[in-house]
Amino acid sequence: MLYFAYGSNMHPGQMQKRCPGSSFVAAARLRDHRMAFTRPWAAWHGGGVADIQPSSGSIVEGVVWEITAAHRDALDLYEEYPTAYTRGDVVVETFEGKTLTAFAYFAKPMGSYRPGRRYLQSLIQGARVHGLSPAYIASLEAIPTED
Repeated sequence: MLYFAYGSNMHPGQMQKRCPGSSFVAAARLRDHRMAFTRPWAAWHGGGVADIQPSSGSIVEGVVWEITAAHRDALDLYEEYPTAYTRGDVVVETFEGKTLTAFAYFAKPMGSYRPGRRYLQSLIQGARVHGLSPAYIASLEAIPTED
């Protein structure tokens, strides 16, 4: 099954720790959504963690991974599904122009939070490793952090 990651799960080290054997499929864009930081997360030192929300004309870039049902179960535990996050299908476009349907996690918002520096760096590193656009990486680098 395909999973669209837009937060720390873009980082290959994070994914191999959580889902050993998962494989990179493509860098991709999710249209008409924006990234927000709508939940605090103690594991990331209390800073906010990423969420995607509908937003006409906006784009979220991320990584599509091929995962197994066991991997999804592990991600469900990590993401605290269904308490903190729900999941649903999204249609993304790879940087090569191919359309894919994958599932993604959607936070149950609690407010607006600044991400922690360590958390945001994991997003930036994952974006760089997977060749997300320079403009998108710059937009991540411009996000103010909690610490």
